[in-house]
Amino acid sequence: MESRQFGPYRIEELIGRGGMGEVHRAFDTEHQRTVALKVLAEDLAAERGYRERFRREAHAAARLSDPHVVPIHRYGEIDGRLFLDMRLVRGRDLAAVLSEEGPLTPARAVSVVGQVAHALDAAHAEGLVHRDVKPSNVLVCSAPGDPVDDDEFVYLVDFGIARSVMEDGGTTALTQAGSAVGSFDYMAPERFLEQPADARTDVYSLACVLFECLTGRRPFGTRDLAPLMWAHLNDTPPPVSSLRSGVPAALDEVVARGLAKDPASRWPSAGALAAAARRALTSSGTPARPDPAAPPSGPQPLPAPAGATRSPLVPPPPPGGTGPGSSPLPAGRPAGARRSRLPAVLLTTAALLAAALVAVVLLAGRGGQAAADPPSRPTESARHDDLLALVPADFDAADCRPAPSAGDGDVAAVDCGPSATEDGPRTARFFLYPDGRTAEAVFTDDIAALGLPRLENGARCPASQGYQDWTLEGAVKGQVACYVDEENTAVLVWTETEDAVEAIVTIRNGGTAGLAALRQWWDDPALSTFGEA
Repeated sequence: MESRQFGPYRIEELIGRGGMGEVHRAFDTEHQRTVALKVLAEDLAAERGYRERFRREAHAAARLSDPHVVPIHRYGEIDGRLFLDMRLVRGRDLAAVLSEEGPLTPARAVSVVGQVAHALDAAHAEGLVHRDVKPSNVLVCSAPGDPVDDDEFVYLVDFGIARSVMEDGGTTALTQAGSAVGSFDYMAPERFLEQPADARTDVYSLACVLFECLTGRRPFGTRDLAPLMWAHLNDTPPPVSSLRSGVPAALDEVVARGLAKDPASRWPSAGALAAAARRALTSSGTPARPDPAAPPSGPQPLPAPAGATRSPLVPPPPPGGTGPGSSPLPAGRPAGARRSRLPAVLLTTAALLAAALVAVVLLAGRGGQAAADPPSRPTESARHDDLLALVPADFDAADCRPAPSAGDGDVAAVDCGPSATEDGPRTARFFLYPDGRTAEAVFTDDIAALGLPRLENGARCPASQGYQDWTLEGAVKGQVACYVDEENTAVLVWTETEDAVEAIVTIRNGGTAGLAALRQWWDDPALSTFGEA
């Protein structure tokens, strides 16, 4: 911009420039404050579709109140140019940090990615997909407080605003000056295939960022577009621990799962990836760096850490004599129960990507339809109400209270209990997830962490401790697990895929007798079915 005045803004300094436009430090004369003013390229406002999407997604981004999201004060169009007025945050972008300092220590890398994940989960809960997660869109700021503590506070910027050619459906941006090609370094395979983007698209990009933070290099080293696209669609990057000494081997699987070609095989949420990375640090004997308790500016504190352990949801495996058993099945389920909790075998198939053909088509300049915008999702309070409506009839919803997020992608959580039945659960926690797939993935991760075995057909609690699928009229409806922890607490966990919920009920010091009581209670659909209050 040549003019030093842009509507009510007095332009003071150019902060950065890219293919999408420029960011300036500016003074808002109407509100008497210094802001970061992003002015988009002039030709973008001329595209009706882009202009409408910009307004829609800028409005959605402005509603986000997560402390790791730079607040948007206002947005709109002045003199034919689209703009965003944002809080001015002083810091360096992660790309500059990596360029100047090289790879981060594992603890620092996990801390940075964990804070980005916190912002992404908040956006995904509002139906907003970032689509351009990369180091240059991550701001790293000095931590408040003790100067001896080198923790940093991280912001994620450009929610829903930064776009690549793949979504806009044209080809000219491939050769634009700026950062268009740079975004391809972090782009998920499905976007090259012109498939709709969802939260798992951002998970892939976040895994790319974690890879670079740990190793100092991008997952795929080529800078040429055609081989880069091929690599995202086909190649597997080397384990991060093989590229740099001091990186825990446990992080290899965390990164690899985040970079899975099939979205269904990735971590179910950004928070789940971050939580797994923190566990990998701890399991390797490296202390995980906690996220800062508050941002360096602004009054709002951070909520509870996204990766907080949800006890007794994932307690340690039962010791010695109380471990999973293999005793035969006792008498069948109680008479009169309407639904069968019989084990079932689930078969999964993997999808193959026709990568070479798609890459050739895209490089030939084939335009495509813009990826469908994800449906808008209810707000946090609405999600809480949705979960309360699903609480089983044996609990009084009026006695339930909000519970802290488990940091694994849940959109609402409540603590309820005890149940009205005398021999029923004494404590209960329920989680709501964006979809059934996420709920089942979280259950699978929890069970894997516990080391519980899959129960053979016919086995059941309390004679056998482990997990199995349960069915209704021959169809698999979810999974159920039971065990006694090292404090003799009886724990029963189950999911219902259709409602995208997970439940954990316990009887403290209940032992195997308590486990039997929980199973008998759960077998009565009038007491334990979701949504039948």
